[in-house]
Amino acid sequence: MRIKQYLFTIIFIVSFVFYTKACADETSRANFIIIYADDMGYADAGPFGDPKINTPAIDALVENGQTWTNFYATAPVCTPSRGALLTGKLPVRTGLYGDTISVFFPGSKQGLPHREKTIAEVFQDNKYSTGMFGKWHLGDAPTFYPTRHGFDKWLGIPYSNDMDWEIDGVNFGNIFTPPEGAPAKWKTVAPRIRKNIFKREITDWQVPLISSQHLNDGTFKDTLLEKPANQNLITKRYTEESVRFMAESVEKNKPFFLFLSHSMPHVPLFRSPDFVNKSQQGIYGDVIEEIDWSVGEILSSLKRLNINSNTYVIFTSDNGPWLLFGDHAGSAKPLRDGKGTTFEGGMRAMTMFSGPGIKPGIVSEIGVQTDLFTTLLSLAEITDFPPPQDSFDLTGALLKGEQSPRDFVPFYRGSELRAFRVNEHKIHFITEGAYNRPPKKQFHSTPLLINLNENIGEREDLMTNEEAITAKLIERATRFQQSFEKAPSILDRQFQ
Repeated sequence: MRIKQYLFTIIFIVSFVFYTKACADETSRANFIIIYADDMGYADAGPFGDPKINTPAIDALVENGQTWTNFYATAPVCTPSRGALLTGKLPVRTGLYGDTISVFFPGSKQGLPHREKTIAEVFQDNKYSTGMFGKWHLGDAPTFYPTRHGFDKWLGIPYSNDMDWEIDGVNFGNIFTPPEGAPAKWKTVAPRIRKNIFKREITDWQVPLISSQHLNDGTFKDTLLEKPANQNLITKRYTEESVRFMAESVEKNKPFFLFLSHSMPHVPLFRSPDFVNKSQQGIYGDVIEEIDWSVGEILSSLKRLNINSNTYVIFTSDNGPWLLFGDHAGSAKPLRDGKGTTFEGGMRAMTMFSGPGIKPGIVSEIGVQTDLFTTLLSLAEITDFPPPQDSFDLTGALLKGEQSPRDFVPFYRGSELRAFRVNEHKIHFITEGAYNRPPKKQFHSTPLLINLNENIGEREDLMTNEEAITAKLIERATRFQQSFEKAPSILDRQFQ
């Protein structure tokens, strides 16, 4: 009898030790948070931030973390950028681009291809809790929801907050039918859309707020919470759900990957009552200050949950500011232009990194949002997934002050490689201003050459003095384009 008790005690102790070690291993693994703004300007916060907009939480990220001033989205519009961040691949590799239709619209029959593995799926495979709260914009049919692409939970809107309207019988169910009639229909409804953007009535935009869960038995629970979504409270709701997700993950002793994907400052602009007329910079400043409040809630939750020492936070934007809307848009200064263009203002996004071992400071190394895929997996010490083709590991620069392994940036608009950067030099093959802004689209038989260190506003052509540099960049861009075959556009055939 005593022998049995002795053996039982030994087995219990050994089991307890292994269980405790397993729990310790899980809780000590790094957590990751990406905070993704929508249409936020390069100069809305951070080192070049507007002094009339108060952003203490983002300023704390700058003060305590590492800020990259040469960090880029992969496209100047929403859908391609978002797909690239999650897959680590350029849109021309995955098909998440369009030459006729640039983003996903309500009622699309297409979405993020299931053949593409997202960073959320890799984290999920490695026993992470994965949560997304906010704008998706990679397919609004349930089969393409975030929970079908690696997220355990999602609460948010399926596309941009200015979609799902009907004006004089025109809506997203018929505006692209037939496709050649779409421009005329847009021209008819555009004045009303613009008026509604400034009027900001919630009922003008029938955008749904959806909750989706990936259940333990492999099925999904999808719930329509609101239609239209109460956009006055949407930033607050995304934030509260994110904080709840973090707390639940800690309670379960599981590391987590959180993607907080704000639907603003994309127009129409909404903010909660606490932020009405709070900023000196009008409603746009109010919206940015509420996003900053959200960042502050995330950072304070890390301290409250005692996970500040093993959590990485990245703050960035999907593209530049949408300049069509005057004081309802941000600023990309000193960069040129904004959303919709391959000038710097359309794709360069002020990006902050914070977390254990990251050396504080402002760096001028080059990075692209596709690089987040490999970088985060490297920080998580996940080695069983091969890096996507367009994703570089930036951990050397983040942790050791080393030079970034990336020295180039391809600038695509749809399927067109319109510009190409190598180190400080950038050539433009095609130039076009942001939406409804000059210059008109122009093809350059002799590419324009810019030295971004000397001319960040891209106002001077140095071609006459630097032909050798131009030739080298043309050769590098040509080799890059020839290194892969473009996938067919998904967005152009989203209603087929």
